[in-house]
Amino acid sequence: MRKKRVTIKDIANTLGVSHTTVSRALSRSKSHMVSEETRRRVERVAEEFSYRPNLLAKGFATGKTGTLGLLAGESYQEQAGKQIESFLRAADERNYRLLVGMSADMSAEWGSSSPETGQAAQMEQFISSGIDGLLIQTMGDEGESERILAAVDDRVPVVTFHHPVRGFPGVVLDHAAGFHQATEHLIALGHRRIGFLGENWDGPGHDAARGWGYFKAMTEHGLHPVRLPVGRQQTESGYRLSREVKGRFSALLCCSDYTAIGVYRGLGESGIRVPDDVAIVGSGDSDVSAFVTPALTTQSTPTRGIARAAMDLMVKMLEGREVGCQIVLASNLIVRESCGSGAVDPTRMPW
Repeated sequence: MRKKRVTIKDIANTLGVSHTTVSRALSRSKSHMVSEETRRRVERVAEEFSYRPNLLAKGFATGKTGTLGLLAGESYQEQAGKQIESFLRAADERNYRLLVGMSADMSAEWGSSSPETGQAAQMEQFISSGIDGLLIQTMGDEGESERILAAVDDRVPVVTFHHPVRGFPGVVLDHAAGFHQATEHLIALGHRRIGFLGENWDGPGHDAARGWGYFKAMTEHGLHPVRLPVGRQQTESGYRLSREVKGRFSALLCCSDYTAIGVYRGLGESGIRVPDDVAIVGSGDSDVSAFVTPALTTQSTPTRGIARAAMDLMVKMLEGREVGCQIVLASNLIVRESCGSGAVDPTRMPW
């Protein structure tokens, strides 16, 4: 037999109070409207009954569920997990619950639909769940604006993050600026033969933006940009590509810390020293980046800043206020030993 769902009215009947009193006692934003003694009695009975709020019922009654949807683009990298955690914290600070979904590209391995189709399906599922608003990690493809417009159809407010999308407010992560800064840093250290491990710089998406930042810095200094393509398995790709760098480059700029770690392993097996023979810069500030030898110079993505800025935009929209189109944030270069500048970040070292 299926267990009967406990409602606010069940708790109210048990305590002999109105269901409005119970609702206020269990609300983080309205609990101050009842006495401390009443709030504790309600919470005790709710715990005994294993009460869980019915978000859809709440939405029908109030027009709002206090729940937002977060559609993330990927989950297989550490950076994605940090970004999701930052959103969970930012939502909790503003008294919102967060439902998390993914639109990762599984088509190559599982024969499923494209990530674009998966993104549209997830948006529809979120809206059907009664969310108040939708936060979307954008992919950066040309048809994304129209896809979001068609799926959402003005039913809930939307805030995007990472890539700009026409017609929607959001938080843009300027990958190009970060990689331009990292390349400039290597050039300032005297490097002229700098290779880039990542996507091409003339395509869509954040990987291309990274490449464009590198390409722009190199050409501004009259230097020749060279790309080594990195596959989905970034650590393995870095290890494989390390065989192609001997004698060609004095420095390498990697699309991720995990690519850089693969390069470390391959260079070490070839007798090439980092940073004495080749300087290395990664991206992502992964937990392991400060603990490899030598400690990896990397770019730190402002995951907390992205989450807080996006949540601020969402709250303003839910309150009916006007918001600006885009907020632009950039990564921060963390200089450690691997680039050969001699600088070490003591707060991130193992001791």
